[in-house]
Amino acid sequence: MSASGTVYLLHFDRPYKHARHYIGWTPGDLNRRLHQHRNGSGARLMEVVTAAGIGFVVARIWDGGRNLERSLKRRGGASRSCPLCGVTPRVTGWDHPGQDTSPADITMPHEITLVSATCGCNRVTSIAASLLATASFTCSQCHQSLVPIHLDSEETHHVLTV
Repeated sequence: MSASGTVYLLHFDRPYKHARHYIGWTPGDLNRRLHQHRNGSGARLMEVVTAAGIGFVVARIWDGGRNLERSLKRRGGASRSCPLCGVTPRVTGWDHPGQDTSPADITMPHEITLVSATCGCNRVTSIAASLLATASFTCSQCHQSLVPIHLDSEETHHVLTV
């Protein structure tokens, strides 16, 4: 089993039967894997979730391999790791202006507001507004910061100043 890659937790917009989350792993580009999930290919659960018209967002990511993915799946109860379900994870490795380098706690509300954000390579992703307001995110490809965007009435993207 590979020791490197990205483990990710997907949070569904609404439950599919008993499932509200999906934990997955990719050795390469996370955006490519998410695109596969959005197209209904890859994992069977994501195929049926997509077919049911249920949307999803990336709730959490970890650096790690298949062993970490298996460990998280065996543990069960993905909602206990999901910040969008009200869990407050310990956040490390993010730049928090004006704060020391110790781990920070981010409190997530039960009602989430998603905002679109983009980077230097023009990828668009959805992020919980409260996370974007309290932490900085960088693109794994272009290494530039993600910034919030909005669509005008003509559905043209505009970068917001923060």
